[in-house]
Amino acid sequence: MAVAEHPTTWLEDVTERVGKVEPIVLECVLDEMDRLASKEDKRARIARVALELAQNFSRFPSGKASPDAEIMSAAITLGAAVATADRDLAANLRGRRVRVFSLRLGRLAEL
Repeated sequence: MAVAEHPTTWLEDVTERVGKVEPIVLECVLDEMDRLASKEDKRARIARVALELAQNFSRFPSGKASPDAEIMSAAITLGAAVATADRDLAANLRGRRVRVFSLRLGRLAEL
C-alpha cells in the first residue's frame, strides 16, 4: 500500500538494487486489500490504488495463516525480498534475514 500512497519508480529502484524482479502478490494479501478497500477512509483509498497496481503482479497462492505469516513463509521459501510499510512485519522478516524494502521520502529504501 505504501507505493500507492506515494507513487514512485519503485520497480526501477528495486531492479537497480537487486536485479530483475518479478513482482508477486499473495492471494491472502489481495483478500486483505479488498477488505480494506471496502471502507471509506485513507487506508481504503490506498488499498484501492494498491489493488490496481497489483493487477500487473503474478498471483501466488497462500494458505490459511495470517497474511503476515504467509508473507514470511513465502519470502523464506522463495528466497524473495519483501516490500512493506508494516514495521512489525519488516522487523520479523529482517530477523529471518529476508531483504525488506519500504518507501522513504517517495523512494524505495532497503531496511
